[in-house]
Amino acid sequence: MNYETDIPANLAASAFQGTSFNPERRGESMRAEYAQTLAADLETLRKHATAGGTLDMLDDEFARYRAGLRRRYTAWLASESRCVSSFIAGPSNFPARRMQKRADIAHRRMGDYIQHREAALKAAIRNLRPDLRPIMAGDADAVERMAAEIAQAEAVQERMKQANAAIRRTKKAGPPAQVAALVALGFTEPRAVELLKPDFCGRIGFADYQLSNSGANIRRMKARLEQITAAKATPDKIIERNGIRIEDCPAENRVRLFFPDKPAADVRDALKGNGFRWAPSVGAWQAYRNRRAMEHAASLVGMVAR
Repeated sequence: MNYETDIPANLAASAFQGTSFNPERRGESMRAEYAQTLAADLETLRKHATAGGTLDMLDDEFARYRAGLRRRYTAWLASESRCVSSFIAGPSNFPARRMQKRADIAHRRMGDYIQHREAALKAAIRNLRPDLRPIMAGDADAVERMAAEIAQAEAVQERMKQANAAIRRTKKAGPPAQVAALVALGFTEPRAVELLKPDFCGRIGFADYQLSNSGANIRRMKARLEQITAAKATPDKIIERNGIRIEDCPAENRVRLFFPDKPAADVRDALKGNGFRWAPSVGAWQAYRNRRAMEHAASLVGMVAR
């Protein structure tokens, strides 16, 4: 696709009318640079969408990303068009201070573009890679994702054990046989050779501490899975006090406060200071569920009553 059409040729040329001896060529160069950036970023997003199984979301994500870049790039060019260099206009009666202010504005516009591109690209990748998103206890699929993560960790640990067993079993036959045994388990040849290199303690294969750490991580994840599963099965608890409703929602990992009217400024400040945020989707102030959140909710209700 020709992304250069996002940037009008006359805008690109006028942007450098006062700062370049060949503004048309400079403008075309900037349009080409913009197009190359978009093409490269689209490929980056496509790779993530493929890995995350979200190719159906790619077009919408990229359209949103592209629109944001186009707005900021054209804003920068518009600012550049107000800049004039003394090399082009000549030093006689040149308004240096005014032009410096305009150059500073153009520089900020370019900074906005660069910062937005970085942030928007990260946001698009997050949306396209749900598999990389941290597992939150309140997520609807938290149990399934945690179980899948545990299964993957156990498979990796089992493969480590099989690799060590294969190395021991073929020890007398020598490195070629050991490499072949590891390749048969699915390791690449370079990785197999690397596993046979002694570490600083002379150990080959996967060290005991690696297996121990793997096992500890699996036990930690299983314990968390039990906690999440139990929370999902725990019904909500609702408390009404002073016209304010407190909801303890274990399945969603949230504590919510419902006020009959907008809280006073000092109450809102106290809510924010204690981790509560306004959630328009549910019409409540909510925080992540823990003992402190419940204590703060009770104290805030008392604060309103005074």
